[in-house]
Amino acid sequence: MQEKLTRIFKEAKYEPDAKLASSVWQKIVMKERSKDLVKLWSFSFVGFLSLVGLIPTLEELFNDLAHSGFYEYFSLIFSDGGSLVNYWKELLLSLAESLPVVSIIFTLSLFFICFLSLKYIVKQIGKNQLTNSLILTL
Repeated sequence: MQEKLTRIFKEAKYEPDAKLASSVWQKIVMKERSKDLVKLWSFSFVGFLSLVGLIPTLEELFNDLAHSGFYEYFSLIFSDGGSLVNYWKELLLSLAESLPVVSIIFTLSLFFICFLSLKYIVKQIGKNQLTNSLILTL
């Protein structure tokens, strides 16, 4: 069986086109580049949305901090040192109780999303430069 296949291939003398490998490689690189561009734009869009969403979220956080009395409790730290020594546990509990936890979680999650998308944007830009250098070598 092996001899028959070897003889058939020798008789056929199939030789691929000289530019076939080059064109296949270039097509693969172009597909990768288009995927990288889609990723870059999607990460940019998500980063922009999270950055825009930070503005009202930060305003809400500052409003919640003002309405909860956190600033008043926090100012007690700097007002009277003698009572701070005596009542530091109560002051810390009051500070912790007056924190607007939901607003803090929303704000920190948007910061996290913004920085994470920025990280992936930088990674995609570096990868895109690598892809461009591969195209230039062909």
